Amino acid sequence: MYLKNCKMLKIGEFLNENYTFYAHIDDNNKNKKKELLSEHIDRVKYYFDLIFQAKKLDKIFLNIENKFFENCSKNSRKLFREMLLNTIILHDIGKLNPLFQDLKMQNKIIKDDYTNDEYRYAIGSKHSKISSTVYIHYYCKKLKEEFRDLQLEEKKVLRFFIVLNSFIISRHHSDLGDFETYVNEINNLSCSAKDSIFNLEKLLKDKNIDLFKKDKFILGEKTLNRLKKDVRELLENATKEKSICIFTYYRLVYSVLVSCDYLATSEYISGVKSDSVGEIQDINEFYYIFKNTDINKKIDEYRKTKNLEKDINRDENKLDKVCKNDEKDINEFRTEIFIESENSLVENKNENIYYFEAPTGSGKTNSSINLSYKLIEINKNLNKIFYIYPFNTLIEQTSDSLKNTFGNNKAVYEKFAVINSIKPIKTYSPTNKNNEGTNEEFEYTDSDYQKFWLDKLFLNYPMVLTTNVSLFDIMFGSRRESCSGFYQLANSVVVLDEIQSYKITIWTEIITFFKTFADILNIKFIIMSATLPNLNFLLDGDIKTTSLIKNREKYFLNPKFKDRVKVSYELLNCEFNKDVLFEHVVKKMKLKKKILIEFITKKSAYEFYNRLKEEFPSEEGGCLIELLTGDDSIAERKRILNVVNSEKAEQNGIILVSTQVIEAGVDIDMDIGYKDVSTMDNEEQFMGRINRSGKRDGIVYFFKLDSIKDVYANDYRANTALTLLNEENRNILIDKNYSNYYNTVMELIKERNNELNENNIDDFFCKVGYLKSFEIEKRMKLIDDDNWSTTIYLCTKITLEDGTTIDGKEVWDNYKKLLCDNKMNYAKKQVKLSEIRSYMNYFTYQIVCSQIPCYNDMIGDIYCIYDGEEYFKDGKLNKDKFMNNIGEFI
Repeated sequence: MYLKNCKMLKIGEFLNENYTFYAHIDDNNKNKKKELLSEHIDRVKYYFDLIFQAKKLDKIFLNIENKFFENCSKNSRKLFREMLLNTIILHDIGKLNPLFQDLKMQNKIIKDDYTNDEYRYAIGSKHSKISSTVYIHYYCKKLKEEFRDLQLEEKKVLRFFIVLNSFIISRHHSDLGDFETYVNEINNLSCSAKDSIFNLEKLLKDKNIDLFKKDKFILGEKTLNRLKKDVRELLENATKEKSICIFTYYRLVYSVLVSCDYLATSEYISGVKSDSVGEIQDINEFYYIFKNTDINKKIDEYRKTKNLEKDINRDENKLDKVCKNDEKDINEFRTEIFIESENSLVENKNENIYYFEAPTGSGKTNSSINLSYKLIEINKNLNKIFYIYPFNTLIEQTSDSLKNTFGNNKAVYEKFAVINSIKPIKTYSPTNKNNEGTNEEFEYTDSDYQKFWLDKLFLNYPMVLTTNVSLFDIMFGSRRESCSGFYQLANSVVVLDEIQSYKITIWTEIITFFKTFADILNIKFIIMSATLPNLNFLLDGDIKTTSLIKNREKYFLNPKFKDRVKVSYELLNCEFNKDVLFEHVVKKMKLKKKILIEFITKKSAYEFYNRLKEEFPSEEGGCLIELLTGDDSIAERKRILNVVNSEKAEQNGIILVSTQVIEAGVDIDMDIGYKDVSTMDNEEQFMGRINRSGKRDGIVYFFKLDSIKDVYANDYRANTALTLLNEENRNILIDKNYSNYYNTVMELIKERNNELNENNIDDFFCKVGYLKSFEIEKRMKLIDDDNWSTTIYLCTKITLEDGTTIDGKEVWDNYKKLLCDNKMNYAKKQVKLSEIRSYMNYFTYQIVCSQIPCYNDMIGDIYCIYDGEEYFKDGKLNKDKFMNNIGEFI
């Protein structure tokens, strides 16, 4: 055990037994006994042990220790571990503050100068900064007296962690803050303690700690300056890797401390004692069900029949012949990709970063689920899986797939959780089983709601499906809530889909962080895409990664994938305008085919759709016409996709006009595609919607209408030289050779990284070491804030797939009512709010407004319009009416 022989400080050894110190009181239950400070610390230690053991953090902290104490003595390592443990134990020692006891705990323990104005101004009822000061004093004294024989360099590193741990303690009730600012203010913090609370010696046992005595105040100006000097020296000499290691340590200890403190307080208030952090106990309960689905049983049978495992591992020439067999069904190639990726993974099971590049429509989702399970099967330290997607639509599709696979086993299916802005907080079988076996709905207790809320807050689920924005908030967000679940990343598998959609200007930062996170936290990253950039190119040194598909050309150049969709540039080579496009589409429309048309602006999509509807009004047996954009509600989106996949669309033909939302892995199978030129990655994704099954005669026509620069600002791939407007690039979509294309993109990124301005990559990673949380969060944001948009809530009525009607006005009123309910249990309220917000998504839109719209009601920054139906025409938003009366949609 990593902390087995560490000395854990006992709060009782610090506190004067003549006084009683409390940690918490229950404001809603005056009759409940106050929680002693010692009781709170015992609870915190219980949760610390729970998290430490469940998440197997011993090896994680050993990784960090080895980075900083590689050539150090056992004693310095021993003290480092003790300091870590007692960061948790001493985090609330400052609650002995008489004003905290008086004002917060209603406990007047000393009646003297502690109520004067000078004391109130200097310290007030705060406790975190006092705790951090006690921590610094205690360990500086211990280092000086008990570890005087350590080498100077060892002492410098230990002093660095004394200050860093004290900083973590000081922030445990606030956002993450700025380490450099804290270091600069150590003198002020220490002087405040010295001048204002030295009389706390009355509350402390003199034999154990005398740091507050006027004549024995050990941290003088010289000692404090040496602390700051050692901290700055270490940070100034830190490599990128060490800077990220410091950042990782900070977030890890902070998240563990915040979680332990919150869970302990929650247990006192609610009586709910948590006994799990949602780790995977046995991967076989998932893997067994997964392997026994029809598709995966067929894969296994194929493996045995064709002896493919032997083919892949031992006979590359034979596999080459296998993959060039045009008579094979496309599902056979999907099967071979599934098996080859698994074999490559097993062969390289000790690596941390895997690249999974496979053609669009090759079954990457099913393969990635298999890979994540296989990793946990062969690596016993791994115990959690994160599936990360850039779009909620992909989360929905994967969630539906998992429901089809695991839905019949409720106990297993409940261990998956979707964390995004659409799904409510996950609820499941409550502790109250009285209704089991009846048709009545479960009655959730306050304890159940508390568990639901805690599970969501700390990601206590074995398998999590969420967005890349949420993942980056966990990794880089500066808010307390952002970082609370960071420790859950340790010993996890993180599957990242569509990596090319991440903000291109921070690709270097992303792969640099991922490399160090993987090494320290034992994260296994599976990065996948049909157009996978080689991010290794952006790193200074070599990085060990594994390509799960050894020879991508075997699949990409196979006719089943390569020739699945023909590409036509005839509309790029002619005198083009909207009329030319319209006439071309109408001609194809007569063939009763399934046609997909993508524009890169909503304005063009709406205009083209309206023209189609005006000239070809719907008639029985005629071609169907639909429009899909980001403006559509979830219900409308599902309706449209059901129409696209319907038998009627197959018989009569359909034209689906869309924006880029259609590229996000949407599972549709069309005959003909038309697309406005954008980036090469987007072109490939779009082609994945055409002849997806391999059973059609697919073709895509590219055209040039709207300015790509206006849509893809700050994306090097939007440069004309890197798009289809440059004829030299047109064979890329045919030959599927993206390596040279991405080499050019990477060179542009590296040039940006070396600019002598705020883009400079070395300057940024210096800030990472100094833990400038707000600047790091801003740099690593995947989606830039849009300060011009306004949130509009349109009250309408919609009908879901199951026939249920939802009234937007009723949802709004229920939301207001719940917000005003101050008597409801906090956790229950959070769960209920998440449920209502999931319905509010059906009626909420982001609009660019030149002025605040006329509205009927307002909550926060959401403007509610009661007569929302007025802004719809034939079920679609009336863009012209909005532009004339409110503003412009984005």
